[in-house]
Amino acid sequence: MEKPIHVKPAMYSYFYQELKEIALKYGYNLVLHGSMNRDLDLIAIPWQQILRPHEEMIQEFTEFLGGEIEHESCGPAFHGRLWYVINIRRRDEHENYKEDHQYYLDISVTPVA
Repeated sequence: MEKPIHVKPAMYSYFYQELKEIALKYGYNLVLHGSMNRDLDLIAIPWQQILRPHEEMIQEFTEFLGGEIEHESCGPAFHGRLWYVINIRRRDEHENYKEDHQYYLDISVTPVA
């Protein structure tokens, strides 16, 4: 099944700057590695002393985005990376959150050496 492409680079650019600030609090640098067309592809790289577990960082990302972790799409990846998908919930015209699986954050966390 081919996924539709909904280009949202402005929305993802805003999210990226905020998420980068959150990552730095945990000792990680956050880098882009995708086009920002369908999703926001990120890599969290240990950058300084790791201050708290990366799971807490992922949870804070989730809360900031108003989303939820898609647990069935998470797990280990190549070279020891851990992979997470956070679905982004958007508000409808009545300011209620609704699920929208078209927009999501795809993040890999590299292991601490």
